[in-house]
Amino acid sequence: MIAYTPYEMDARVKRAVEALVERGHHVDLFAVSQEGIRPARNSGLLRIYRLRMRKRRTAATRYAFEYGGFFAWAITLVSFRQLWRRYHVVYVHNMPNFLVFAGLVPKLAGAKIVLDIHDPAAELLACIRERELPRWLRRLVAGEERISMSFADALITVNEPMRQRLSTTARSPVAVVMNLPDPAVFGPHEASRPPGGGQCLVYSGTIALRNGLDLVVRALSLLAAEFPELRFRIIGEGPAIESVRRLAEQEGVGDRVEFRGFVSHHDIPAAVSGAVAGISAQREDAFGALVFSVKVAEYVALGLPVICSGTATMRHYFDDDEMLFFAPANPADLARAIRELLADPAAADERARKSQVKLGQLGWSAQKQALVEAVEKLAGPARLRSRARPESLTGTDPQSAGRRTEGQDDHEHVHAEFSGPVRRRDDPR
Repeated sequence: MIAYTPYEMDARVKRAVEALVERGHHVDLFAVSQEGIRPARNSGLLRIYRLRMRKRRTAATRYAFEYGGFFAWAITLVSFRQLWRRYHVVYVHNMPNFLVFAGLVPKLAGAKIVLDIHDPAAELLACIRERELPRWLRRLVAGEERISMSFADALITVNEPMRQRLSTTARSPVAVVMNLPDPAVFGPHEASRPPGGGQCLVYSGTIALRNGLDLVVRALSLLAAEFPELRFRIIGEGPAIESVRRLAEQEGVGDRVEFRGFVSHHDIPAAVSGAVAGISAQREDAFGALVFSVKVAEYVALGLPVICSGTATMRHYFDDDEMLFFAPANPADLARAIRELLADPAAADERARKSQVKLGQLGWSAQKQALVEAVEKLAGPARLRSRARPESLTGTDPQSAGRRTEGQDDHEHVHAEFSGPVRRRDDPR
């Protein structure tokens, strides 16, 4: 696998690796390192190769440099190792989509390519730039996506609205493997709800404008006099952290907003403990409308009531009696939803119960099985006759547990860029 993301910080990438390793597949992972994060260890079936690169993304030219540099490294190393690894499947996660071409040499040797599209390229880029793309750039990005999909032998994406969006240009069927929390990590028993009267809201994920934390701060300000004990806990890092901090001070609620910083994926249940509700304030632009919020699914799995921006994708999966929706980008309506939740805890608990039932119907176990079956179908039966003893990576190193990045954390969605060759025990060394 090749990932333009730190493996330790990307939950979707980490779950894909774990699913394949648990099934008994060898996985070579090509990723980037992250300063300050203890790297995950290699295991019997997993070997990780890292490129030291600082992801800054301050301008379009920086994006091009980072993407291009990582692609050059990945295609060189994957092609070199193909000489004796003989990869059967190269599993590629965007962004960028053109990472599929890092599997060119394995493909020429008979390997199959999977492209897992976490984020729609044009919509995400416009969201990051905070303005519409010029016509020429829109065409360029659309062409890159279309050509990359054509090169792949199988396509996977993160939710049904994304499948519909991609199916308009894809030449082959698009499968859905949703971003859902692993029940081994997230379960109702993990979360400790405050007994009576708790008024702490929690957010976990990337601190970025598109995720609407400024809206929560403004709503907090509107409710300050009415709910003097109301607090907001933010778990995560991101480019908008300082602007959110400044806004909280300007709105007079700086002492009510707590910044916890980075918390490893396996430690999130403990970090949200004591909260009365989880919150997702995703803005609904062209990108936000396609996002299924992983953070929402985690709150639900932990038994927390959820206050959620009423984007098209979230309303596709959940109903009004399962979580409290508010109008996207509307702090006054968000304040209304917070007030409603605090005023009727029994109703909030009932919505939390119903949302857990819905999440159970979606089921991570089924999603994991779909992912593994897609890979094994491409690998072919002859290559599956001998499989190594399954191995579990979950919980082996809590400090190395996955965390979402930008776009993927929003489907969040967060966003991962990862691809990877999958090798079997019967492959020649």
